[in-house]
Amino acid sequence: MRIHHLLPYDPEQPGGVQTHTTALSEALNELGHESHIFAPSRPVRVSLGGTRADLAFHPRDLFALRRFLRSPHDILHIQEPMLPLLGPLSLLHPGAAPTVVTLHSAEPVAGRFYRRTHPISRRLLNRADAVVCASEVSRRAAQSVVGPNPAIIHPCLDLSSFRHLERNPDPQTILFVGRDEPRKGLPILLQALQRLPDVRLAVAGPVTDATRSRADSRVIFLGPVPHDEIASLMRTATCAAFPATGGEALGLVLVEAMAAGVPVAASDIDGYRIATDDGAAALLSAPNDPNALAANLLRLLSDSALREQLANRGRLAAARFDSRSIALQHLDLYRSLL
Repeated sequence: MRIHHLLPYDPEQPGGVQTHTTALSEALNELGHESHIFAPSRPVRVSLGGTRADLAFHPRDLFALRRFLRSPHDILHIQEPMLPLLGPLSLLHPGAAPTVVTLHSAEPVAGRFYRRTHPISRRLLNRADAVVCASEVSRRAAQSVVGPNPAIIHPCLDLSSFRHLERNPDPQTILFVGRDEPRKGLPILLQALQRLPDVRLAVAGPVTDATRSRADSRVIFLGPVPHDEIASLMRTATCAAFPATGGEALGLVLVEAMAAGVPVAASDIDGYRIATDDGAAALLSAPNDPNALAANLLRLLSDSALREQLANRGRLAAARFDSRSIALQHLDLYRSLL
């Protein structure tokens, strides 16, 4: 089977949709199919509800898209089909092959966008042969424009480098991986750190000057870290913290941490409940509550038996999102359309 994937984001920038699309395509190739990804070559950075995204607006990309859509394929799979400009253009000019679209966004701004653009969004999505939502949180955000029972197939990751990691944790070291955006909750983690004596915090990801100014000397800012180096960071972390305030369809970095056997303290939000097997594989606390987050981190840092218990549960929970398993679910969907 020949599957063409359409990715609206810059594949060189970190992001859950990029990680999922790459892992899915590689897993499909390993299963004996022919999978290719089209993504913008000259992206433009825009702000979408507090999140920075690099999207395709350059005419050269649009001409290349036309050639990509005309090349032979059995399935066209569009990620985030409502983002400009690749998804809408592809839905307006479909080819003979069935089209699948996956809606990932779970932020409140996505729900408002769908409601305000209801007639146009629904008309475009109705041109697809199948609509997939990345999680129940994504489905709720898009409920005004999708049918009552869209397929739900979770995002996936290539977890091989995390599953076989030999851990050698540094004592009292907390790891945060993510962008410094309001919904990721890094300032909340810095507040929680003030309640924890004798610990270090390693922050992997781009950070604003304002956030740096709030940190003390125990915080190590590593800057943007290539995805293939994240596993080595998890090798030495005592635990990981993911204090997102909401808007997470699942939380792929959290899944990677669990796959690596890193005990996790995270916010009690719907997406993270899905990732952690309804909270069984992590310590969850109310979002925007640095005191509760600090209490859970202190439990992890001081209780080795609890860390081991959560590490074992986390590995099992993460296995549900391995790329091969999720690729097989997609293949069932593709075959049903053919």
